[in-house]
Amino acid sequence: MNKKESFKICSKVIVGMVAFLVVAAMCIAPWGQEPVFAASDLGVTIDGEAVVFQSGYGEPFIDSNSRTLVPFRVVMEAFGASVSWDNDNRTASVVKDETTVQVPIGQEYILVNGESVLNDTVAVIKDERTYLPIRAVLQAFGAGVSWDDANRTVVVRTDGTVNEGVPESDQGEIISRSGELDAMWISYLEYMEMPKDEAGFKAAIDTMFDRCVDLGMNAVIVHVRSHCDAMYPSQYYPWSNFVSGTQGVDPGYDPLKYMISAAHNRGLEFHAWLNPYRVTGYGCYWKQVAASNPAKVWLSDNDPSNDRWVLLHKGEYYLNPSVPQVRQMVADGVKEIVSNYDVDGIHFDDYFYPSVNDKDSSLYFDKPEYDASGSTLSIADWRRNNVNKMVQDVYTVVKAINPDVEFGISPAGNVDNLRRNDANFVDIDTWLSHSGYVDYIMPQLYWGFERRDASGNIAAYAYENNLNTWINLAAKGNAKLYIGLNMANAGCNVSDNNSVSEWLCYDDIIARQVLTARATGEVDGFAFFRYAIFNKSEAQKEVANLKQKL
Repeated sequence: MNKKESFKICSKVIVGMVAFLVVAAMCIAPWGQEPVFAASDLGVTIDGEAVVFQSGYGEPFIDSNSRTLVPFRVVMEAFGASVSWDNDNRTASVVKDETTVQVPIGQEYILVNGESVLNDTVAVIKDERTYLPIRAVLQAFGAGVSWDDANRTVVVRTDGTVNEGVPESDQGEIISRSGELDAMWISYLEYMEMPKDEAGFKAAIDTMFDRCVDLGMNAVIVHVRSHCDAMYPSQYYPWSNFVSGTQGVDPGYDPLKYMISAAHNRGLEFHAWLNPYRVTGYGCYWKQVAASNPAKVWLSDNDPSNDRWVLLHKGEYYLNPSVPQVRQMVADGVKEIVSNYDVDGIHFDDYFYPSVNDKDSSLYFDKPEYDASGSTLSIADWRRNNVNKMVQDVYTVVKAINPDVEFGISPAGNVDNLRRNDANFVDIDTWLSHSGYVDYIMPQLYWGFERRDASGNIAAYAYENNLNTWINLAAKGNAKLYIGLNMANAGCNVSDNNSVSEWLCYDDIIARQVLTARATGEVDGFAFFRYAIFNKSEAQKEVANLKQKL
C-alpha cells in the first residue's frame, strides 16, 4: 500500500477509525454554572480517565479532513499542560515541562520549541471557538495516541504507549479506501445546468454527491478549471462563468471549499479536475472571457513579448504550451489549490495540444517558437517535451506540498492516436516508464468489446484489446492504472461497424468492462463519464447493472 492510499477515506469505512485528537484554543466559558455535558458521542481518555466536556467549552466533532476535533483547554489541562492564546497572531500555545508547542490558525504546521513540524489538518474556528490539531502536539510531549473504535474514544497515554486498538501511526493502513477507486466525473457541462446562486448551487452539489454515494462511488473528479478560470478565489485565474454566470464575477462564496467539504462528509474523495491550456470552447466563448483573464490581458497590454502566450487556433484560444511562463502559471495554479484546499487529487484529462498542420501557417500553432528555439529535437518530440515539462512541474509542486495528493492524467484511449505527430503530443511512454510524472494514468477506454475496424475485424482499440495494451504500458513503471469508462454510450446507436450497435444489443457492457479489468489484477480503479448521463432514461438498465458491481 502506498503512502497516498494510507491516508484516504472511503465510503465503506467508518469515519471514526480516523479520529486524531484535535483541541480548541482558549475559549471563555461559563465557569459559574452547573456542569452540563456536551452532546457528542466522541470521547477522550487520558491514562484511563475520561475527559469531561462541560457545556460552553465546545464538543468533539469530526472535521472534513476526517480528523476528530475536541476542546482545547479541557484536554490540555487534563494532560497537565498550561495553555495560552495570542489573539493578535491567532496562535494557541501549550507548555509542559521543557516543551512549548505553538499552533497557528489555518496553517498545516505547528511549532515545537520553535521548529516547524508539518501536520495533516489545520486549526479552525468553529462556532466562535478555536479548534487545533493536537496529534503532533501530543507526540511532541511524548504521549501515545490511539483510537478505540468500539467506544469511539481517543485514547491518550502520557507514557508514550498505545492502546491495543488502532495506534496513531498505523491508522492510515486501516482507513484507506478498499483498494479500488470508483469515481464519478463531474464536468463543467454539469455546471451549465446548475443554478448560479449560492443556495441553489450547494443544493445541486448535495444532490449529486448523494447520488454518487448511492451508486457506490467513493470519489468524485470535479472540474475546478475548464477554461482558464477558477471555481474558487484565485490570484491567477478569474472566477468561472459556470459558478457566477459571468466570468470574473465573484459569486460571494467559495464553491470549491463547499464541494470538498460536501464530498468528504459523505466519505467521497475529491479530485480537482483542471484543463491546463484551454481558454475557449463550448460553454465559454471569447466574448464571455473576462478582461481579467490572463489570455485577454496578454493580448491587450501593448506588450508584444507576450502576445503569443495565447494562440488562436481553428477559432478557439489556447495557452501556448511552449512558453515557460505559461507552464509556470499552470504549476502555480495547481500549487494554489493544493496549498489551500484539502483535495485528494489533481486530475488532467486529454486536452493538451490541438491537432496541427506544420505546412499550413494558419494551423501550425507554435511552430514559430520551435523555429526560434534551435532545438535538435523533431518538432513533434519538441512539443511532447513541452507537455512533459509542464507535467513534471505540476507533479513536483503537488509532491512538495502534500505527497499524499495523487496527480494523474486521463488521456484519450487509442494509443496509436496518442503517438501521432500532428495532435495531442502526449508522451505516455515517458510518463509510464519514468518517475516524477504521474501517480496514475487513466486512459479513456470508450469502446465496447465488439468494436470493429473498417475490415470487420475486432479493432485494436476494442475494449479488451485496448485494456491489455494499457496494462502492458503501465507495467513499464510504478504508475497506477485506472480505467475511464463512458456511460454516454449506454443504450445509444454508437457507430461500431456492427450491423446493430453493440450498445443497443446489451445493457451490461460497462459492468462487464469493470469485471474484465478487475479479473486481470492489474487495474486499480475506474472513473465514469459523466454524472448527468447516469440520469438519462436510455442509460438506466446499464446504470443498474453497474451499480450491482460497485
